[in-house]
Amino acid sequence: MHLKSLRLQGFKTFARRTELPFSRGITAIVGPNGSGKSNLVDAIRWALGERNARGLRGHRMEDVIYSGGPGKAAVGMAEATLTIDNADQRLNVEFTEIEVARRLFRSGESEYLINGMRARLKDIDALLASTGLRQDGYAVTAQNDIDFVIQAAPALRRELIEEAAGVRRLRDQRQEALNRLAEADRDMRRARDILNELSPRAEELRIQAVAAEEYQKVADALKGLQGSLARDAWRKAMVQLRRAQARGQTAEHKRAAALQAVGEFEPRYAEHRSALLAAREARWRHQEALADVRLRLAESQHQARIAQERNAAAVQALESLQRELAQLMASEQAGSRVVDELARAVEAARVELEAADAALQTAADGERAAREAQAGVEAERAAGQQRRQELHRERVAIDAELRQFEGRLQFLGEQQQQVRTQLEAWSLRQSTLTDELERRRDIVETADREVRDVDGMASSIGERVDEADAGLEVARKAVVEHEARLKAVEAELIALRTLLDHAHRRGPIRRSDNWERLLEVIDVDPVHRVAVEAALEGWLHSWVARDRQSFENAAAALAGGEDARDTLLFADEAATSIMVPDGFVPVADLVRAPDHVGRLVVHLLRGAVLVADRATAMRAVADYPELRAVTPAGEIITAVSYRGGKAADALLEVQARIRDAEDALGRERQAALQAADEVERQAAERASLGHERQVILARVDALRTAAAQAAGALAAAGEAVQRETHQEAQLRQQLVRIGGLVEQAEQLQLAARGRQETATEAETAIGRDLAQAEQRIDEASATMSRLVGRRQEAELRAALARQRSDDLIRQLERAQQVLQSHGSELSQRRAAEEDLAMQPAIINEERRRWLEQADALLAELSSLEAAQLPDGASLAGLEAQLREDEQANVTLQVEMAHADDGCGAATAEREAAQAEVERCASALRDGGQLVDEGEESIEEVDWQKTEREVSRLQRRLDAMGAVNLLAPEEYAQVRERCEGLAGQLTDLEAAAAQLGALRERLEAEIDSRFRTVFQAVAVNFQEFFGELFEGGRATLRLETQPDGNPLDDGVEILAQTPGKRLQPLTLLSGGERALTALAFLFALQAVNPSPFYVLDEVDAALDDANVVRFNRVLKRLSADQQFLIVTHNHSTMAQAEVLYGVTLAEHGISRIVSVRLQQDALIPVAERTA
Repeated sequence: MHLKSLRLQGFKTFARRTELPFSRGITAIVGPNGSGKSNLVDAIRWALGERNARGLRGHRMEDVIYSGGPGKAAVGMAEATLTIDNADQRLNVEFTEIEVARRLFRSGESEYLINGMRARLKDIDALLASTGLRQDGYAVTAQNDIDFVIQAAPALRRELIEEAAGVRRLRDQRQEALNRLAEADRDMRRARDILNELSPRAEELRIQAVAAEEYQKVADALKGLQGSLARDAWRKAMVQLRRAQARGQTAEHKRAAALQAVGEFEPRYAEHRSALLAAREARWRHQEALADVRLRLAESQHQARIAQERNAAAVQALESLQRELAQLMASEQAGSRVVDELARAVEAARVELEAADAALQTAADGERAAREAQAGVEAERAAGQQRRQELHRERVAIDAELRQFEGRLQFLGEQQQQVRTQLEAWSLRQSTLTDELERRRDIVETADREVRDVDGMASSIGERVDEADAGLEVARKAVVEHEARLKAVEAELIALRTLLDHAHRRGPIRRSDNWERLLEVIDVDPVHRVAVEAALEGWLHSWVARDRQSFENAAAALAGGEDARDTLLFADEAATSIMVPDGFVPVADLVRAPDHVGRLVVHLLRGAVLVADRATAMRAVADYPELRAVTPAGEIITAVSYRGGKAADALLEVQARIRDAEDALGRERQAALQAADEVERQAAERASLGHERQVILARVDALRTAAAQAAGALAAAGEAVQRETHQEAQLRQQLVRIGGLVEQAEQLQLAARGRQETATEAETAIGRDLAQAEQRIDEASATMSRLVGRRQEAELRAALARQRSDDLIRQLERAQQVLQSHGSELSQRRAAEEDLAMQPAIINEERRRWLEQADALLAELSSLEAAQLPDGASLAGLEAQLREDEQANVTLQVEMAHADDGCGAATAEREAAQAEVERCASALRDGGQLVDEGEESIEEVDWQKTEREVSRLQRRLDAMGAVNLLAPEEYAQVRERCEGLAGQLTDLEAAAAQLGALRERLEAEIDSRFRTVFQAVAVNFQEFFGELFEGGRATLRLETQPDGNPLDDGVEILAQTPGKRLQPLTLLSGGERALTALAFLFALQAVNPSPFYVLDEVDAALDDANVVRFNRVLKRLSADQQFLIVTHNHSTMAQAEVLYGVTLAEHGISRIVSVRLQQDALIPVAERTA
């Protein structure tokens, strides 16, 4: 199983689709800083589910989406896909290749995919949980993860080991169990609080419900009386309604007669009114025609006068327009002359401008030649100045070199003297170091012998501790088993006692030394329990007194109390039994009991015999009527009765089981105490051995530390002797070398003095050449000034000529525009002249038509004035007749109004009566009474008596005060809720107990797995540390918190590099810490290997020697595992089979070039751009 490829699109600097295939072994990713190498590592962590933006070197998760660059727009989505080869079926799925992908959109939406199907992050974690491929696992080691291991608290290092142990899922389950346990505890507290709150409320509602029921009874009685009153009121309203209906019919008859009279008068009144209106209409139409003709005549005369005035105005406008035409023609001729003059002036200005431009070009050419000559001279001067500066710097350097040679000669002389002094002191130190070396060698041999002896003792104690642990585990399991059986027996005993208590009646007598239930003091064989129980049925719950005084006291209590009935039994010496015929077994013989109870049983079972079956019993009682025959099935037959069927409670069986359970409970308690004593003994023995082992281990560590220190001191002494010997040879070689250096320095000093003289002479010659160049530059500057003046004068003349030419051209264009506008205006005025010339004739024709229309209207007015109209006498007669009709109409309308008022009053009375009837009927219906309008005989009510009763009931209701009529319903709801909460509380308590057991089981499994893997990681860590630090030693130690949970124990790293003592990781040097952290990570990976590992610049803090050892381990591990490493180190690159080079192209986009290394040759594989 390994990583086949990584596909990116839109992730950070990889804007376009990029795919990187990977092979087994080592793949190195290289490139300059900022090119995007670490973005590949971030992509792998992101695809595995990293949700912390800071862990991906960003502020927000949207920062992983490519944000654009110069000329390149931002993208809307980031995607990373890991393709994992599952051909070996390490992941228990049917696919041989698995794609894990993650997408993030700029809108904030994100999704995970497994083989193209949407999934959840927990699904990916569950799929890869056994491989260590998690966002917070050890498979991907980022730049700061090494520092994390170094600076992490012991608890965080424990999490890495737990990840290797695969207990993260168990941790999650434990945390889920704790959360659910906390929720259950919170729910139980809430349920208890609610129950405590609801219980008083339920009692209060119960009292309110009783009051509500009483209130409802009184209200119902009151409602019945009010209903009888309402029914009598309805009867009276019906009588009033019938009277109103009769009066309404009389009023309707009067109104019908008035309507008939009005109907007969209306045609005559309408005829007279129409005749008067026709006469008035004819007179009005005649007057209207006269007014219309007069108005039209005045309009025609007015329009004729207006036409005459318009004719005069048109003649005046024509004359004015002709005068303006003459003026425009004169202006057009003057404009033509101005345009010709301006055209000639423009041509003259153009010729002048060409001459000025030619003069300007000549002046500019002369200036350019002079400027080039001046530049040549200045270049010669600059070259001379540069040469002089170079010679000056050379001379200064030579002076400094001479001073340096003088100082070096002085220093070499002092060095020669120091070396001679050191050689004299060396011979004295040599003898001292040799003696010290022998002494330290003896100390190391003694320390090694003591370490071997104590190691043997530690191994022996370790075996004894393992044996004690096994014994302690066996004893603990025995305690758990006894406790489980003890709880089962206690539960059974409680259930049996509860069953028996439910069968007992509650009375004033309680169990004591003076009282016992008959059921509890007798014993019967199982085969006869049914028969005896049937014979003693009714007596089994009775109380048996031990003496006469107790019996009398209990009888007095029962006689004066109000409790349930109870039975007292007491047997004195006089209690006897009757004789049983031969062949029968007395039932009393089947009962075992104490003496005083035995006499009582004999008395209670007098005449009771045991028979085989019902037929035998029937024969027995037939022969001996005084007997009671009892069958094994519990049937009782006497001479006059038969009782059979199944008993309600097997009381004797229950009591027997209670005795057996109490015996078993005593045995289990004794066994549990013995098992607990055994656990305490084993624990004490284990603690003693553990303490002894700790003492021995501490002594081993001390001896090993002392041995390591002695070995380090011995090595240091040997190295000191070697250094001293080597130092003598170095001192003698140094003395010879210093002598050669003195001779060489003297020769170089002579050569430097010769170069100093040569440089001084050359500097003097260059100074003379520079003076001549300065003189030529001054002459060229004067010539240049004259030429510049000429050029500026020519430029001024050319500019003035160009300005004058431009002004004349603009004036010519304006004159031409004015001339053109005069021509257009002249054309318009001529067209207007033609139109005005035609206006007088048109206006005269219009005036003639208006005059003709006025003559016709005068004739029409004369004919209208001569027409005949109705005279005043006929109109007066019509108006007098109409007045008489109007008076008659008023009289009829008054009579009609009186009839309408009578009908209205009758209708209002009927409607009021009907409303009263409806109101009373509605009240009856609201009271649940039927209304029958056809019912004639309704019993009349005594209103005074009924109203007194209503007042009494109303006062009773008022005395009750405010009553909660919803209390019965609320009480039922609250009671139901209390019962439901009680059931929920029971379920929650059971669930909490199950969750507590689950938590303990998970904690035990987590601790067991962790300690197993911890030992394996510690062994691997020692091996990798010894390989990375030859001669070094390291170990892992659990940091146990006093009175803490074993699951919270942290992990401390202790390391001892060659020549140093055993110390914590944080006290090592930077390179040693980094290499130790790598050894710890390699140890984790060896316990639970991942399909691949990603290392991001983990070798950055290592020196060359440590990088070589790191690469040696990496090369060995790559034979079986796949590594992707980001590095800048050439030694690490040399170990890789494939190199991916990452560079930053335009728009801030990363580009990838892959190279495969084979047989010491670089083979380009592909070039990919993102």
